[in-house]
Amino acid sequence: MGIKNIMNARKILMVVSGEEKADALCKAIAGPVTSEVPASVLQLHPDVTVVADSAALSKLKEAGVCTCG
Repeated sequence: MGIKNIMNARKILMVVSGEEKADALCKAIAGPVTSEVPASVLQLHPDVTVVADSAALSKLKEAGVCTCG
């Protein structure tokens, strides 16, 4: 499944766990939309839900991005 197929979905659920994913999640959610971080294109989708554990959210919290929970 490619990015075009994913972006055509009505809803997207991204599940992330572990500290080793924290940088990638932060870049995808809070960084610029760039081909270097393919998941960053999800910022342009109107209905994305991210479910992540506290370890995966750690970099977003450090960056001051509001996270629920």
